[in-house]
Amino acid sequence: MPLAYWVHNLDPFLIQFSENFGIRYYGLAYLAGFFAAVGLLLLYHRRGLSPLNPGLVTDLITTLVIGVLLGGRLGFFLLYQLETLHLDPLAVFRVWEGGMASHGGFVGVLVALWWWARRQNTSMLAVGDLIV
Repeated sequence: MPLAYWVHNLDPFLIQFSENFGIRYYGLAYLAGFFAAVGLLLLYHRRGLSPLNPGLVTDLITTLVIGVLLGGRLGFFLLYQLETLHLDPLAVFRVWEGGMASHGGFVGVLVALWWWARRQNTSMLAVGDLIV
């Protein structure tokens, strides 16, 4: 009998308010990542390592949050629930039913970063180097 084993059936909720509504662990991970990114970008600016002032940092992070959420949600349906998307396109908006794909989130961040850098007339690669 092994002394250690992996349990792949963990409850996704930290705190559950109803059947499909509550605070989920992965939501907290997203939030922690966003706050860490803001903190690091502001620290880089204070130390003279980044040309992004605090206003641009919040604008960039807001854009990237929208990108990761939209990309993750759309990626989930395009990669795993394509039939549901065809039969019930409004299912994309029922976020309480869950469904995010990390691949889609990554693509969403790339698209959002490209859009933000173009709008700011700056290099996407230079800004990407700061956020990675």
